Amino acid sequence: MSLKLDAIAVFVALAAAAAQAPLPELRVEATDGGSVFHVRNTSSQPLTAYLIELVNYPGSSYSLWRDEAAEPIAPGGQKRIPVANMTVGAAPEYVKLQAALYADGSMSGIPEKAAQIAERRRFVLETTREAIRRIEKAQPAATPKAALIAELNQWAGSLPPAGKVSRNSQAAINQSAGRALIADIAAGLEAHSIEETLTGLRSSERALAAAKDTVK
Repeated sequence: MSLKLDAIAVFVALAAAAAQAPLPELRVEATDGGSVFHVRNTSSQPLTAYLIELVNYPGSSYSLWRDEAAEPIAPGGQKRIPVANMTVGAAPEYVKLQAALYADGSMSGIPEKAAQIAERRRFVLETTREAIRRIEKAQPAATPKAALIAELNQWAGSLPPAGKVSRNSQAAINQSAGRALIADIAAGLEAHSIEETLTGLRSSERALAAAKDTVK
């Protein structure tokens, strides 16, 4: 099958899955210095990832990509997510939960957005595996932790900033996720040992790899 036909088949499958699964419920509230999202899973399947966006708000934009593959939200469960952005709390009518992924591989919401979540997860998985490889390589060489942290920060800085490509393109979405992940890993190394960091990364890698929407 050609790549074009493969892409069409994937899109059709996503559209069918999105039509079958309900979107999670979203409630937004304003707080001092920020906002809080309350996400409730209305599906019979554990919720593993979702996208919240500020839609059609004049002069502003906001996106929150959440991957809960390591700790899915159980059916009927709810998650409280505080954020620093104040606009979403002040204009909750413009805030929409656009798409979601579930543990059985089903999806809901806008098919194109669901596909972006799945592709972003694949990129995060690849980045996690590369981070594991880099840290494992540094162990036998007895690379000082400070040097390893500097290398990780340099790697994050090498990913093109969002301004280089369209903000809503898959490349921009992936690169933003990659930079955030690598920065988190570097920050984690500041507070934890290399072995503790590797243990956490390997756990994340297993959870991401086991997600049914992820291409291994």
